Amino acid sequence: MIQAKDIMTQDVKVVNTDDSVGGVIRCFLEEGITSAVVVDNDNKVKGIVTDGDILAAVRQRRPVVVDVMSYFWAVGDEEDFVAKTDAVKQKKVKEIMTKHVVTVTEDTSIPEIARLMVENGIKQIPVVQSGRIVGLIRRKDIVKAVAEAAGEL
Repeated sequence: MIQAKDIMTQDVKVVNTDDSVGGVIRCFLEEGITSAVVVDNDNKVKGIVTDGDILAAVRQRRPVVVDVMSYFWAVGDEEDFVAKTDAVKQKKVKEIMTKHVVTVTEDTSIPEIARLMVENGIKQIPVVQSGRIVGLIRRKDIVKAVAEAAGEL
């Protein structure tokens, strides 16, 4: 049976809980990634930060106003967006990260990992050993494993 250790990526991008969100944004853009596992100083998993977490932190909620003032609200929203973006870049990762992280061990089966992803609506799962990150499995890793098992690759 194929296990997590057979398909996991071992080169996992990790960030520290006290890193700035601005630094994480730069990292995402430079490395072409959309998430990083958040660890403490002992390399223990504390969360995950994604582009979705960053967007949620700066998202706009335009007031619903249906009158002549709508134009002025739109201008105010854009100024507010710039201010929110600047403020979010100064925050620590621990302030915006997803804290509830589903993890698996190296011997977890692929069907179990797929079930966890579907049931929790997640795209990746850190692989841990004694609470420390040793790998990461993304949905594409599972799809690739299924294709290889079916002789498609």
